[in-house]
Amino acid sequence: MKVAGIIAEYNPFHNGHAYHIAETRRITGADYVVIVMSGNFVQRGEPAIVDKYARTRMALQNGADLVIELPTAYSCGSAEYFATGAIRTLQSLGVVDVLSFGCETQDVTLLNTLADLYLHEPADFSADLQTNLRQGMTYPQARAAATERYLMSHDSISEDMTTDQLHQILSSPNTILGIEYIKAIRKYGASFKPVVIPRLGCYHSEELTEFASATAIRSHIFSHQPICHDPAALKELAHQVPNDVYQILSPRHDHMRAEDLSSALGYALLANQNANLTQYMDLSPDLSDRILRHLSQYTGWDSFVDLIKTKQLTRSRISRAMLHLLLQIRSEQMETWQKDGYVYYARALGFHKKAAYLLGAIKKNSTVPFLTKLADSNDVIYTYYKDLDRDKIAHAYGLLKTDIFAADLYETIAATCHGKEKTDEYRHGVIVL
Repeated sequence: MKVAGIIAEYNPFHNGHAYHIAETRRITGADYVVIVMSGNFVQRGEPAIVDKYARTRMALQNGADLVIELPTAYSCGSAEYFATGAIRTLQSLGVVDVLSFGCETQDVTLLNTLADLYLHEPADFSADLQTNLRQGMTYPQARAAATERYLMSHDSISEDMTTDQLHQILSSPNTILGIEYIKAIRKYGASFKPVVIPRLGCYHSEELTEFASATAIRSHIFSHQPICHDPAALKELAHQVPNDVYQILSPRHDHMRAEDLSSALGYALLANQNANLTQYMDLSPDLSDRILRHLSQYTGWDSFVDLIKTKQLTRSRISRAMLHLLLQIRSEQMETWQKDGYVYYARALGFHKKAAYLLGAIKKNSTVPFLTKLADSNDVIYTYYKDLDRDKIAHAYGLLKTDIFAADLYETIAATCHGKEKTDEYRHGVIVL
């Protein structure tokens, strides 16, 4: 049995994702494809356009055999937390042979070089990075600039690569994630091999091309709300996603966006205005001060993020921080989860009946509890850890509680903002096809 792992958000699932899964099977010869997928909130610091169960169904109908939820604390974290949480989840299953990811470069040697550089930062690289930060660059900009200078000065890239090409690679979100995947694989000794699948289309373009990005598809849907009432817009959408995904997306009125969180965030900010905001992940003293100084001007999510962003504080960074506050994800908790190795359980969102052999292998080889029924999860976690490490029981409960709270918040907002029928997380069963 050969198993390929893929880390994804599918926000929403589109033709490029279907191509990725198909190419993964073809290139690796995998018998099964396991997806670790963000739940109801994604790495940009926003709610997913549709809920995790709808996106699980999309994946299963288009080549995936099993979908595992990436814990919320990692799915809305920085690239490092997102990547490490996902890699550790795949590693914990005990059956994954290869990791497949899309990237703008197939230069695996370069990706390995960059992973080594960031995992074991040389003194001159670290000094250059700090200098860039003091000069007012954002962290991604500062690291990219320091990386370019270090690789060029140490002749660590191929002779035919130009500075512009290197800059483009280092500026690509998918390349950044790919590097973080390889870092995590090396740091935690995962046995699976990285396999790079060339990306089709443009990641950040908002144009509907042959292989439109998820960004473009979301933009198209939001600009024609409700899209189900616009025949021309529906026709354009139909060309960008597999037919079964179109059948899930097109009739819905409840496509979620960050602005839908405005009332909830406004309450959370007011409730915490006399608290220490830096207790929450990604809320630095500088960002906390800016939030409190401008709190009286708060009218909504998007306008407030625009109000407090600076050259050093990017929109995505601020959105993630806001989401951490809203979901009550604290730095102290993250430090505990990180110290424990990130993963306490693997929670299935859906699977194919034909993957019974895969599920059996996971239950036999997994190094963490494999959860398929939320109502039984606390008992399963307690039974698993009671004779191994009782401290991990409380830590695991805390991570799972964050997942449940995030799901309940998402469902509540979808119901109040869009009239969606609210689904109770405990009663929503695993998707089985």
